[in-house]
Formats: sequence, structure tokens, C-alpha cells
Amino acid sequence: MSYSTVVVGTDGSATAETAVKHAGKLAADHGARLVIVTAYDTDSVEHASKARARDRPEVTKWALTDRHQAEEKARYGQSLAIELGATSIVAQAVAGNPPDVLLEAAADFEADVIVVGSKGLTGASRFVLGSVASAVSHHARCDVLIVQTAE
Repeated sequence: MSYSTVVVGTDGSATAETAVKHAGKLAADHGARLVIVTAYDTDSVEHASKARARDRPEVTKWALTDRHQAEEKARYGQSLAIELGATSIVAQAVAGNPPDVLLEAAADFEADVIVVGSKGLTGASRFVLGSVASAVSHHARCDVLIVQTAE
């Protein structure tokens, strides 16, 4: 089996970095395109839109910073994949929750495989231990590689 498109998500955590490295190596080994996505919190964007009329400069800055941070994490993932020999890489930040963003990217780019870590971070806009891997594995229309990332 040869893969032509690999999708992986990252949130900048050490566990996500492990998944990105596996995906980068897989893409390099198969000569595949690698799609790296970072989901960012849509609640902060919605809040920013509602408050924009009251305090436009500060709120706009807040909304863009969230997306900007997500884009930086995706670009960092790209740099890791390049080090591992991946050559065709798309890196993007997408508003939404992590499982939906990964599944949508897989559909949009016609992925053959999605790479996810076995463990996530906890927090307001993050996922709880394995929920992303679980959701993706239950709903993906392609292969799913779950990388052991538990510490």
C-alpha cells in the first residue's frame, strides 16, 4: 500500500510533535503530500465578532493572535517534516474543533491516511486524552495511524 496524501494535526504539544514526525517520515517514505493542520478555538473568534463594535483594535488583535498562533504551530510542524525529508507540504490553521478539522482536511485533500497521537492535552479549547484519536478513528473515510504518544 502506498500513500499519496497524509494528514496530521498539531497543537504544538510534545505529543503532537511526535505525531507530526511520524507523519513527516511516512510522507517522505511514500513520496506523499503532507497536510499539517492546526485547529483554533472558534469561540474566541465568535466572541471577538460580537465585541468588535465596542473595542475594535483590541478585539481584532485578540482574534488574529489566536489564528496567528495556530499558523505558527502549523509552520513549526512543517519545519519538523522538512527535516525528515517530506517535500510536498501544506500547513494551515483552520477554525474548529480538532477532530472535525482533521476529518475535513482529509476529505478536502483526498487523504489516504490521517496520523493522530494517542494522547492529547487538557484545557478549555483542547481535547481530553485520546478523544481526537477516538473521534477520527470512528469517522474517517481513510486509514488512520494512531501513534503512541503517551508519556
